[in-house]
Amino acid sequence: MCPRQDGAVHIRRVTIQRYRGAKELTLHPGPITVLLGANNTGKTTILEALDLLLHHGVGRARPNPTELDYFGRDTAPGFEIEAVLANLPLDVHADVVDHLEGWHSGSREILSCPDGDGVEPVVRVKVVGSSDFDLTHGFAKPESDGVRFSPRLRRRLGWFFDGRHRDPTRELSFYQGSVLDRLFHGLDLDEPVQALRTALSEGAGHVNDHDVVRPVLDELGIELHQLGLGQAEEHPAFEVGGVTSRELLQALRLAMPGPNGVMIPLAYQGRGAQRLLLVSVLLRLAERGATGQGPIVALDEPEQALEPLRQAQLAGMLRGIAAKGGQLFLSTHSTDLTRGFTIDDLVLIPDDHGPAKALSTLSSQAKQGYERRLDGPVVRALFAPLPLLVEGPGDRPVLQTFWTALADAGSVVPMEHLGADVINCEGANLQPQAARMLHEAGKTVIAWAEQDRPDVLDLLRTGQHCAALLVHDPDPRRQALEGSLAYGAPVPTLGMALQKLAEVRDYEWDAQLECLKAGLSGTEVTPETRATAAATTSTPEFLATLDDADARALVARLLAPTGKNKVTPFEMKGAWQARIVAEVIVEDSGVPAPYVSAITGLAEWIRGGCQPRGHEIILTSPDQS
Repeated sequence: MCPRQDGAVHIRRVTIQRYRGAKELTLHPGPITVLLGANNTGKTTILEALDLLLHHGVGRARPNPTELDYFGRDTAPGFEIEAVLANLPLDVHADVVDHLEGWHSGSREILSCPDGDGVEPVVRVKVVGSSDFDLTHGFAKPESDGVRFSPRLRRRLGWFFDGRHRDPTRELSFYQGSVLDRLFHGLDLDEPVQALRTALSEGAGHVNDHDVVRPVLDELGIELHQLGLGQAEEHPAFEVGGVTSRELLQALRLAMPGPNGVMIPLAYQGRGAQRLLLVSVLLRLAERGATGQGPIVALDEPEQALEPLRQAQLAGMLRGIAAKGGQLFLSTHSTDLTRGFTIDDLVLIPDDHGPAKALSTLSSQAKQGYERRLDGPVVRALFAPLPLLVEGPGDRPVLQTFWTALADAGSVVPMEHLGADVINCEGANLQPQAARMLHEAGKTVIAWAEQDRPDVLDLLRTGQHCAALLVHDPDPRRQALEGSLAYGAPVPTLGMALQKLAEVRDYEWDAQLECLKAGLSGTEVTPETRATAAATTSTPEFLATLDDADARALVARLLAPTGKNKVTPFEMKGAWQARIVAEVIVEDSGVPAPYVSAITGLAEWIRGGCQPRGHEIILTSPDQS
């Protein structure tokens, strides 16, 4: 049994019972634990539970629990929070030797003996909230028989928690137990404090001698002499009282250089800058792990008030805390911050309060896909209760625009109310990979697939990773997004959509006309019809000269051009262009019928509890069986 000599205490397991919204939850944190999930899934509850267990109460006292801290607001059973602490420093090890147990990393089991192959010495600690709202900190080993887990011992564990509603500037002042206090822990501050006390005393002398102050004190001295409370020529004076060293240090405030060299107090800096400085101090503490003060850091949504670049910078700093031997707990709703960590750092807290899912347990195939190409779309999907995977950037605005129109008409529940979020997979071939990874992570996955990629559709069907599939019409004309729009909306509406696309992209009519005529190249349109179309003055007029089949085929070609020159007045390969087309269609003729039936069917399936699994909805046109 060999205790460690440097680094920080690490938490091997956290068990929460009946605390707030967590009836029963077990977590096995690593050096970095990034908690992901939708709102109200319990991410903050985990961090608050650890703070309730490990905070020493010095400097920042925690209030006693209220009924809201008990599961279901039922106080009778109480609550219990337990942690397995490992990597114990020598001084802590000596104080808890009677409470030591063994931890087997392979089986994740507690053993009675702290020695053996693959076994490290640990101590289990717990806090119990009683039905009378009292808190009791103690050791959880049965033989410990209720021995207290004291504030003095808790303080030596290096725990730090920064919640969303806490003030970072307090931690960056010399309050007892603050990170700034820890940063200067062990340093001899007697000389600078004495210098501060001397300067303050000298300052009092300058006040006494000031031209404004001295006459007032002289007059007061004369009055006191007349009252028999002083001798002639003896006058009162100001002096510095018995100010403690901590009070003197707390009079100091950090300031940062501002524009033109002006120093700006930290309290007047933005919240994002305050938090970056706070994390910088924590990183310094992690570098001092050999002192036994290496931190266990927990941060609740630290991305607040930080732009994406600063969030990426923050992620690097936070990784540094773990790299220096500390341990990091983090909850976030930021995709930018999440992408600063590896998949093995991520833990998904499910919406149904089921077991936490550590993504380190995913298959190597799922991990490889994430690390190589999926971190963008999948990270966003991990935050969605129901990720709906689409092939490319155009699918998202089309589906959202049509769904919103139906919701405004009262035909369906809004997409966000159902928890569905459209995820751009940035390529059809990535849809099956994303579906696999999200399924393994415990998500209910929906995919919208095009029929022009039968290989992708086959993988989505046979992989059984999707709870539901939304599939384009098998008709070759309607197999993809552009075709489904070209054959779903009225031709006059399509003409208006094409014209709007060209106008917002600053194409004059001559350029539009050349593109329209080129689109008829190689078709069976008669020369007379071509001549009539060439004499028109707008895109809707041009399409009106063609019969319905030719007009729709032309629109499909224009929306999805092929060949070398894909930049045309009418191409719809981006989200912006797709939104314009969808909005014109909705405004002029309403949501196309295939989308009405598909969206209402999908909404009903979601409201029905996402059952049956493997449900498939096809965007069939009215003229199709």
